[in-house]
Amino acid sequence: MKDWDERHRAPIVVWESVSALRVQGRQRHIVQPPEHHHLTLDVLLQPRDSDTLIVALHGALDRGIYTPPRFEWMGTLAGRSESILYLSDPTITLSERLRLGWYVGNATDNLPERYAALIRATAEQCGASRILFFGFSGGGFAALALAGIMPGTTGIAFSPQTSIGGYYQQFADMFAEDVFPECRDYAEVAAKFEDRVSLLARYADPAPGTSFLYVQNTGDTHHMSRHYEPFRSLTEGMEGAHFRLRHDSDGHTVPPKEYLLEVLDECAASPLHARSALEESSAR
Repeated sequence: MKDWDERHRAPIVVWESVSALRVQGRQRHIVQPPEHHHLTLDVLLQPRDSDTLIVALHGALDRGIYTPPRFEWMGTLAGRSESILYLSDPTITLSERLRLGWYVGNATDNLPERYAALIRATAEQCGASRILFFGFSGGGFAALALAGIMPGTTGIAFSPQTSIGGYYQQFADMFAEDVFPECRDYAEVAAKFEDRVSLLARYADPAPGTSFLYVQNTGDTHHMSRHYEPFRSLTEGMEGAHFRLRHDSDGHTVPPKEYLLEVLDECAASPLHARSALEESSAR
């Protein structure tokens, strides 16, 4: 079935499964869930003649302004030469008040695993041998989460959360109530689905060949103390682990577009395991 997405200027193609998906130019791909309690995958793909696929992930949505699907970074990445796959998080469709879903899925749907299968299939059809995940805040969490389960991939995260429970209590409580209603509270969610809601659990045993660049704004004191420091303590010295500190603002803000593109250029130019170009810079 084909239709047209006027907002994103792309034809819409609906597939019954990830295995059925076929790439034919710029398209919005909707993959129907295998069962009624699973979520619908929704992505926008811009294939290009490149050996690299950038997977762009979104953070929080102001539900008064934005409606799903959300394909973030389209303006920032418009001039890139790599293939780009924009992923919308269907977790937020579980409730009209949810602003963040962290691409977790729900109790019966391991969304990261399903999206990983879609990404692998898309990369193969685009001729991409390298996959870079890219996101800020909640999108940064997802970038590191997906890299952590997909061997040989790279996560690029800007001031991410590294634990949903470490974020503001109201968001964690709302997430537990709306996404995992079968659980009593967030503590039970964390006990049952630890590796999906905490990067500390996921990176206790990451996929082979996973690498990441974690860029943290030092003026964002909440994310410095609650997210960056515990994650760095866990992964310090791990092969493929890279950190960069810089001061962008006194708060939780997206770095300048020029810097985002600079980081992408560095990561696209050479694997993160080649540490020379990506050693941590001092905060400024």
